[in-house]
Amino acid sequence: MTLRVHTVQFDPPQQAAVRRIDAMLARAPRLRTDPWRVEAGQRLSAWLDAAAGRVTVPRLRKRGVTVEIVRTEGDPAVPLRILHPAQPPRAVVLDVHGGGWVLGSAGLNDRLNAHLARHGFCVVSVDYRLLSERRGVYIEAAIADCLAAAFWTVTNVDRLGAAPLFIAGESAGGHLAALTALALRDKGLIDRIKGCVFAYGVFDLSGTESVRAAGPETLLFDGPTMRADLARLAPDRDEDALRQPDVSPLYADLTGLPPALLLAGEYDPLFEDSLLMATRWGEASEADLIRVPETPHGFLHFGGPAARGARIAIRRWLDARLDASSAG
Repeated sequence: MTLRVHTVQFDPPQQAAVRRIDAMLARAPRLRTDPWRVEAGQRLSAWLDAAAGRVTVPRLRKRGVTVEIVRTEGDPAVPLRILHPAQPPRAVVLDVHGGGWVLGSAGLNDRLNAHLARHGFCVVSVDYRLLSERRGVYIEAAIADCLAAAFWTVTNVDRLGAAPLFIAGESAGGHLAALTALALRDKGLIDRIKGCVFAYGVFDLSGTESVRAAGPETLLFDGPTMRADLARLAPDRDEDALRQPDVSPLYADLTGLPPALLLAGEYDPLFEDSLLMATRWGEASEADLIRVPETPHGFLHFGGPAARGARIAIRRWLDARLDASSAG
């Protein structure tokens, strides 16, 4: 059982680039999950997704990556967006997007996923149901959709062209990906998963100490409302119930899980989630934690040296896991 901690070292030009991104985010509006903002944001997100799809799909095709949309069986059927590499895939990655459980879509992680597809990975992204208080859709729906997507992926490895599987998620998707891995373990299917990747995941819905201490200077989020925003995900639960392992994987039994890679920005109020989860995961299995200095939540989407380095680090970690599996 092992925990390895790696801290990124930026050279002066890289550090200057990271700080420019931070300065831009400091002037940007903060994200919140109150109902009005969520409904308006989901309408805008759907419009942007449709517009972006008309651009990204042809661009991916030019790079040798083809896009396929399928649906799982069952009610409701869950849409899956599959990025197929040009060559027979080396492995399949089940990807769960972020967006605070209320925004985003299966195309949100295209930059990372296209990078993986160009290097021989087939990526299956989940379009899980977004939470909406107005429509009565809460965290259980998103969890169920991700589990349905995992079952579809596990049972369709021949169709996808590769047997080794990985689970990956960022932000809210890291939370859902961790719960999915636990569910697969409980159903006796975890041996098919060679590793998990969590980018700045959320693992404690009651709020870790760094979330509780987040102030108005917090980048990306509205720091003083973060705990209340998390509590909206399961409004029928009190603080103790929010710590139950069915919604907060930090408190779950983590034995029997595959190795994990966790990435976290040190300016992220959710940094402690990754630190605590990496510590607990390393007690039960193997874990690598990459600490990225002076970077906020969501840094994979903001470009610059942190995003580029993270994409390469994730791909190399997946490569190393495949090599270890082949050697074993």
